[in-house]
Amino acid sequence: MYQSLYPGQLSELHDEALLEHFRQGHVPAFEELYKRFWAALYLHAYRLLEHEQDAQDVVQEVFTAIWTKAGDIELTGSLAAYLYVAVRNRVLNLVARKRTYRQHLDSLQQFMAETDHSLLQHLSEKEMAAQIELEISRLPPRMREVFELSRKTALSHREIASRLQLSQETVKKQISNAIRTLRQKVSHYLFLF
Repeated sequence: MYQSLYPGQLSELHDEALLEHFRQGHVPAFEELYKRFWAALYLHAYRLLEHEQDAQDVVQEVFTAIWTKAGDIELTGSLAAYLYVAVRNRVLNLVARKRTYRQHLDSLQQFMAETDHSLLQHLSEKEMAAQIELEISRLPPRMREVFELSRKTALSHREIASRLQLSQETVKKQISNAIRTLRQKVSHYLFLF
C-alpha cells in the first residue's frame, strides 16, 4: 500500500503515479485525476459530438470505467493518451448507436408514409391503439418494461438504465428491438385488416 499523501502532494505527482496510487486504494488519487482531466476530456467529447449532455455522459462513462476497472488498465503510453482514446471510442460507439436508432425511426416513418391512407382512414384510433397495446403486452417482459419506461414515462436511457440496473447500451438495444418488433406486428395487422 502506498503511503498516505496530502492533497497538495497529489497535485505534484504525474498522471501514471496517480493511477497507481488509486489502484492501491487511495481514493483521493482518483479525485485528483478527475479534477485534472475532466474539463479537457469534456471539451474533446463536446467538439466531436456538439451535444452537451452526451459529452458529459461520455466523460462520466470513461471515469466510471477507470473507477471500476483501474486494475485492468494497461498503459502503453501516457494516461492522457489512454483517456483521449477512450473518449473518442465511446463517442464513436454513441454515434453508431444513434445512427442505427435514427435509421429504425426513419424506416418506421417511411413505412407509415407508404401505407395506403384510405386503409388507415378505415381504422379507428381506438382499434389501432388497442392493437399496439396488445402487441406491447406480448413483448418479452424485460423489453416491454424498458419500452414502457421509455415511451410512457419519458425517462431517458440513462434513467432507465439506472432504475433497472442495466447498461445504457442494453436499454437502447431493447428499445430498438421493441420498435422493430412492433413495426412488424402492426404492419402485419394492417395487412390482415
